[in-house]
Amino acid sequence: MKPYNTIIMNRLLITLFLWLAVSLPGYAQSGLEINRIFNGRYVDDPKVSETMISGKNKFLQSHRLTVFASFKGPAAVYRQEAEHLVLSDGAKAIGKNVRYLEGKLYFALFNLKPVNVNGKKLNRYIYYLNNAVGGGGNVLILYLEGTLSEQDAADLIQSLAKKAK
Repeated sequence: MKPYNTIIMNRLLITLFLWLAVSLPGYAQSGLEINRIFNGRYVDDPKVSETMISGKNKFLQSHRLTVFASFKGPAAVYRQEAEHLVLSDGAKAIGKNVRYLEGKLYFALFNLKPVNVNGKKLNRYIYYLNNAVGGGGNVLILYLEGTLSEQDAADLIQSLAKKAK
């Protein structure tokens, strides 16, 4: 039988490893304004869809991603906040593709400064679409992080849009 102190130490080590496994994938995303929308604070709204994927996942691996996050919600409720957060992060981007329609942000693809995590260079992208301007009713934010190129990110976004139709 193990001594009581050994059992406690094992539990503490397991807890520490679990905490690290959960927190490290979001490390590169830290410091971004859009984190305020990806924190689960809108899960009680049945019109909101939020997804956060990290870790070892087939979808992530097939697209050379380490993190995939999405938020979709009614533009009438979330457009102003989403637009503000996306533009705040976009102001620091190293590459931008931005379109306005009817005086509102309609589309944005921001290439953020890459970060190094565990010696690996990770590219980061924010995609924003306000389809309420074009007659739809939602805003969409995607956060992509991984070794994929900007063209790979654009292709992935396009393929996701086709599957959503």
